[in-house]
Amino acid sequence: MLILKPLRLAYLELIHNRRRQLPFWMLAGFLPTFAAARWTVHTFPDLFLDVRGVHVHHFTYGFFVLAILGFVALTVPHYRRLQAFVYGVGLALCFDEFGMWVKLTDNYNIEASEDAMVIILSILVFIVYGIGILRRAYIIARNRFDNDPST
Repeated sequence: MLILKPLRLAYLELIHNRRRQLPFWMLAGFLPTFAAARWTVHTFPDLFLDVRGVHVHHFTYGFFVLAILGFVALTVPHYRRLQAFVYGVGLALCFDEFGMWVKLTDNYNIEASEDAMVIILSILVFIVYGIGILRRAYIIARNRFDNDPST
């Protein structure tokens, strides 16, 4: 029971204050972009940019987003939440077609892409919620132990 109260308090604090965390904004950019990219590819398979007979895949847009954002992040110290959101967008666009650019094929239905998205999503969710919850629970439990007069 000693750990349940700190975990509950940490959970409430992190969920309530999640908008202050940059990983939350990365996740907020990642999830809808991934969903929109998957929906668009399945609903409108012929919707793509064609440059002189070359099919430009949306991972290309993601690479440009990440490259431009990298420059902006190095030169503009402000707007970190917006930068984190845009980073999530670029990450989703790139890794949605992970299997395509690793295996150099134009097949959208590659398990490697889905596996990469699940892994990245799991890592982001853990960073946003899991690490913070564990850290705050540890701090609260440690403070409680340090302030306990019976020890």
